[in-house]
Amino acid sequence: MSILVRFPGSRFAPVCVPKGAELAQHLDIHNAPVLFGCRTGICGTCAAVVEGDLKPAPAEEAEVLDIEWEGIPNSRLLCRLRPQADLTVIRVLGKKA
Repeated sequence: MSILVRFPGSRFAPVCVPKGAELAQHLDIHNAPVLFGCRTGICGTCAAVVEGDLKPAPAEEAEVLDIEWEGIPNSRLLCRLRPQADLTVIRVLGKKA
């Protein structure tokens, strides 16, 4: 079963990925508008505001998000996601300079 990852307001078409797959790998293949750095959830390069049916961020991910993007609701590290349902990437936050 596939899920759909959408990027509204951008020129990028939705991307279909296998349910539960490592999102970073598939977004790279499709040249989606997300940069990935460490791919382990510590650098914050792939942070984005997302909408979808997601489980809460694990403690390690939540800590990085609280440090870099405190108070931004629905922010997640895309390298850590293995979505089970359709997902919409509202805004890519990326690493702060």
